[in-house]
Amino acid sequence: MKRLLPILAALLCATPLAAQMSFGGRAGMTLTRFSTADEEVEVSSIAGMHASASVTFVRGPAGLVLSGGYSERGTGFAADVLGDLDFRYRLAYVEAAALGKLPVGAGAYLLAGPTAGLRVSCTATVEGAVGSQSVDCADAGEDPFQKYDFGVAGGAGIAFDAIDFDMVVEVLYGYGFVNISDVGDETARNRGLTLRVGLDLG
Repeated sequence: MKRLLPILAALLCATPLAAQMSFGGRAGMTLTRFSTADEEVEVSSIAGMHASASVTFVRGPAGLVLSGGYSERGTGFAADVLGDLDFRYRLAYVEAAALGKLPVGAGAYLLAGPTAGLRVSCTATVEGAVGSQSVDCADAGEDPFQKYDFGVAGGAGIAFDAIDFDMVVEVLYGYGFVNISDVGDETARNRGLTLRVGLDLG
């Protein structure tokens, strides 16, 4: 085992040097909703914000994009038993992703890989005929959601050459595996799109 350690260390140090590396930033919006098994609740999508920074390693035709950032997710819903009231949950996550990148020609590429998120805030909003009111989820009683989320994301992008950098436009679909509901036997899983633009340097 001791003989293998220097070999593994050399491989770890050599891999980044053998790959082309670039740094990037992204900003855009999310359009998400919960996937739930409750047939009495009609869910709808809500819009949120997204921002992230990334480093991309490219070796040969394929690459790996490691990113970290901020994304808002959540859902709108209306429950028949509660009359003419609309509800909205907005959850903010600090997220990390490791996405494989595969070019498909003419500046276009595909992205896919695992994601992980740590929830940093949650806001519950109720809207009715007399107005709306928003509160922190914890202030409304017991926190109804788990802190962590895991899933996968996949999509496509296109890069446009600029003078010293690449402008990019990307669309990703996120599919959460974790039941983030922390209320009884209810289910809620994050689903939705991220639309973003940005640039890559290097």
